[in-house]
Amino acid sequence: MAILTDDRKFKNNEAYLALAAKVVPDMDAFKNYLLKADYFNAPYTTKYVGAYAGGLCEHALALYNELTMLCNAYHPGKYTEQDIIKVALFKDIYKAELYEKYNRNVKNDETGKWETRVEYKVKDVRPTFGTLGFSSYMIAKYFTELNDEQIEAIVHATLGMEDGFKTADIYDIMQSYKLVLLTHMAELAASYMGDEN
Repeated sequence: MAILTDDRKFKNNEAYLALAAKVVPDMDAFKNYLLKADYFNAPYTTKYVGAYAGGLCEHALALYNELTMLCNAYHPGKYTEQDIIKVALFKDIYKAELYEKYNRNVKNDETGKWETRVEYKVKDVRPTFGTLGFSSYMIAKYFTELNDEQIEAIVHATLGMEDGFKTADIYDIMQSYKLVLLTHMAELAASYMGDEN
């Protein structure tokens, strides 16, 4: 399991807050939310990608970088930095409230001894507004103004695979809102092509 150094976590947190300050009018309220939700210690997933303390914040920054490159490559000048920041920083913000730590005993293959490892699981009881994307949107709208395309990218960038949408629905959404497709592409790149650690 990957572990971020304290220095890297600190730099990631500062970079995240610097971007947020460009789109969030009340940073004090937003910082209070992030601290209460323990955002900066949250993983991105329970396994594989970003499954470590600070993984959620690090992934948001990777998504911002990938989305910036894709927007500039495919639609130069169409999307502002604020568009990109809002989608990247808020798309998965609900995950800060989704997971919890637990201790798991794992056998070390090299030593043959059992060790206690901190891992993550989905909370049994948690606040929710339905899907991950819609729950993230419901949090985001309290801290920043969002236009229709930003909302669609936050809510539907997973292309509806987990939300029960039919392929035709997703096709229509992507045709109407190119930022949804670009965010999905950036998500794949940030998750599987980048070196998040």
